[in-house]
Amino acid sequence: MALAAVLWVPITLAVLAGLLVSSPISAAAQSAGTEAPPAPKPAKRPEPSARKQPAAPEAARAARLSRINAVKSWGYQLASLSIETAAASPYGLLVVDATTGLDTGKPFTREQVERLKRAPDGSRRLVVSYLSIGEAEDYRPDYFSPEYLEEEAPDWLMKENPQWKGNRLIRFCHEGWQKTILGDENGRNVYSATEPSPLYRLIELGFDGVYLDRVDVYAEIEKECPNGARRMVDFVARLGEHARKAEPNFMVILQNAEALLDDPKMIETIDAVAKESLFYGEDFGQSRNPAEMTGYSLKQLRRAKDAGRAVFVVDYVTDRQRNADAVRRIRDAGFVPYIGPRDLAKLWLPGAQF
Repeated sequence: MALAAVLWVPITLAVLAGLLVSSPISAAAQSAGTEAPPAPKPAKRPEPSARKQPAAPEAARAARLSRINAVKSWGYQLASLSIETAAASPYGLLVVDATTGLDTGKPFTREQVERLKRAPDGSRRLVVSYLSIGEAEDYRPDYFSPEYLEEEAPDWLMKENPQWKGNRLIRFCHEGWQKTILGDENGRNVYSATEPSPLYRLIELGFDGVYLDRVDVYAEIEKECPNGARRMVDFVARLGEHARKAEPNFMVILQNAEALLDDPKMIETIDAVAKESLFYGEDFGQSRNPAEMTGYSLKQLRRAKDAGRAVFVVDYVTDRQRNADAVRRIRDAGFVPYIGPRDLAKLWLPGAQF
């Protein structure tokens, strides 16, 4: 018995040592006479979502420029628009007013925007909405309150434009106004978090882009907004960046303010530029514009054209001989023409009014 006890002790210690360096699973497998299971493999990384990923900024810009430069005709109506009439028009681009432009007196719906996107031949039409960022119209429920005219107005609101009743000049450089147009970081209206901002409303309605007016206000209120040209370029760039966070393919079209095309940042931001009264009617009449004035505008517009931006021109001439001349001159410059009434309350058609 004593010898057996002596032999048992080292054997037991060896077994115990073996157990300490073996996993419980390995020991059990060996005692059962089976092989140990394979070592666990690292978890497999899930596949990327099949959901469409946002386009890279450069790819999105290239796509926008390709689409806008393919446009060969355009129409421009901001009031009393008939959806059926506009949808039946031949234009490759329509500029409308999402808030007050319909003949029904109601704002656009997403379904109406989609209706306008389909041209009579079945092709895809671009549809953009007008938005003034240098004046506040007192008929805009998005941000203009009647109380502004009776009580304390916001610090960005200025006097009425004598040429356009109901339109009031804006201190565009004030953060209050810029936030009014842009909304918060998520595009929510600063006056009502349940509503989109004026800019994001256009995105939610499905518009292809925005047509910015009164960018040229910077030259009229230099005392109110010093260094106005630079600050307006920054505002437009901020607007474009904010919109494209939500929709990378959202287009920005600049109307007038062609002096700002000297700034590469403006050209980088926009996809196209539109010019009113290039050859006729700068004095709100039917006369040819001074050659020096036209020459300067042509130089600036060609700067945008050379940078790959489309150029659209509208001249407000009623005489058929003059508007035929305007169309010829616009086309000869390499731009896309439209002739219409100055109040933009009717959609003129080629072959009918010009």
